[in-house]
Amino acid sequence: MANYTKPHDKDYEDTPEDYLYTSMVFARTLSRVLDDGVGILIDLKGDMLKLNPEATRVVVFNDGNMIRIVNASERIDLEDGDWIKMISKDNISN
Repeated sequence: MANYTKPHDKDYEDTPEDYLYTSMVFARTLSRVLDDGVGILIDLKGDMLKLNPEATRVVVFNDGNMIRIVNASERIDLEDGDWIKMISKDNISN
């Protein structure tokens, strides 16, 4: 078992509740930092790749009232850490 939530305590083993709590708090924090439709491209590293092998990079963005994570592995034109403006398909003019 890993210890990501309390690394200062070498004997601690994370629980599913630890992961859920920290994820919820972090998502809430991001929703206050990112404007609606704004996100960041992230290259996945380490254990993140084991949890979702189909994705090597993702966009984390504010979608109104929630933080969403979408696969962006095909986007080789973007760099890790690039800011992204997500546009709804309904708002794209042809």
